[in-house]
Amino acid sequence: MLSNSTQKLPTHAQVVIIGGGIIGCSVAYHLTKRGFCDVILLERKQLTCGTTWHAAGLVAQLRATQNLTRLAQYTTGLYENLEKETGQGPATSSEVRSASQRIKNGLRS
Repeated sequence: MLSNSTQKLPTHAQVVIIGGGIIGCSVAYHLTKRGFCDVILLERKQLTCGTTWHAAGLVAQLRATQNLTRLAQYTTGLYENLEKETGQGPATSSEVRSASQRIKNGLRS
């Protein structure tokens, strides 16, 4: 994460994602899984500080269309395996904001 006074944004990137909500984070995750290595995610405040926190942890399985139902099923499977893949377990939005703040301040864990 960039500090407001000491670091500047890169002058170029392969992909720039605007918005650090669930969609922006998901796009960044899936692009890097597909081999993109020059991905920047921009957020005006902190990750999930917008409306994402309203739906944190809620993944309903039945949707209005078959494709949306498949997407929900994929998401559930992704969440089940994410901790094994990344070493990071499920978190509440306040935990995400807390971790984001620690990273911003240059701290780990």
